[in-house]
Amino acid sequence: MTFNDADLLLLLLAIPVALLLKWRTGDQATPGRFSNLGLLSGIRPTWRIRYRWLPAFIRAGALALLVVALARPQVGQADTVLPGQGIDIALVLDLSSSMASSSLSTGSRQEVAQRVLTDFIEGREEDRLGLVIFREDALVLSPLTLDYEALAQLLDQAPRVPLQDGTAIGVGLASAVDLLRDSRARSRVAILLTDGENTVHGIEPLQAARIAEALGIRVYTIGVIAPGSRSAGNLNVNEAALRSMAEVTGGQYYPAESEQALEAIYASIEQLEKSRIGRPQYGVYKELAVYFLIGALALLAFELGLRGTIWRQAT
Repeated sequence: MTFNDADLLLLLLAIPVALLLKWRTGDQATPGRFSNLGLLSGIRPTWRIRYRWLPAFIRAGALALLVVALARPQVGQADTVLPGQGIDIALVLDLSSSMASSSLSTGSRQEVAQRVLTDFIEGREEDRLGLVIFREDALVLSPLTLDYEALAQLLDQAPRVPLQDGTAIGVGLASAVDLLRDSRARSRVAILLTDGENTVHGIEPLQAARIAEALGIRVYTIGVIAPGSRSAGNLNVNEAALRSMAEVTGGQYYPAESEQALEAIYASIEQLEKSRIGRPQYGVYKELAVYFLIGALALLAFELGLRGTIWRQAT
């Protein structure tokens, strides 16, 4: 059970204070006058006198229930979690010849990218994934799916797809955007990995990013950088272009110089997107305030009945 206005529960602290003040001040009625108090020494107080504090405690209980009702207690229905908590992700992979011929730490850039993406796919639970590969042209190998095993098999076979060599970054991203266009997920993401610069100008990378921006699709770009190329001043990727593509959509650019860095990048993107959509929210809440209000009214009625009958003279 949760409370919509939990701060109001602090009012409960005032109830014992009020009871204490009532007990300290006692009965303010004018006491009776007796010529000789010795006449009262043998009279024992009746049970109505001994328990005359009971109506006050009943009223305190009614006030406590009223405060709880004002705080709006609620119970979420566990079977009404809102759908679409997963993320729809288009994985966009550069498979140009440089990916296969150049090394990155423990293997070729292509082998490293395939291993990292396979681990990323196997770690999903409720995210729909699609796969787009590109060289001179782009090809959607898999639509958005939850069949991670089949997707991993397609990724393994991707280098065998007969496409002419080239680096069509803009075309690859445009294909991913088209794949995500009809998605109704709360978060739609394209993650593009490349190790080169755009060489096909049918659709420019920034133009494709503008289309993604218009459709509310975030783009994350990853530049696979040859170790030592940054210090030598001859980067194999156009970082400025990749950064612009990402930032125009609210995404981010990541450079990767090792397999470990690449793994960390995909994990970071996942956590960032999960934080954007937030935790699952209950779609329906059952309000419990009315039950506490009924209890408070019942106690007040009971207390008034006692004061009007049994304790009418005692109080």
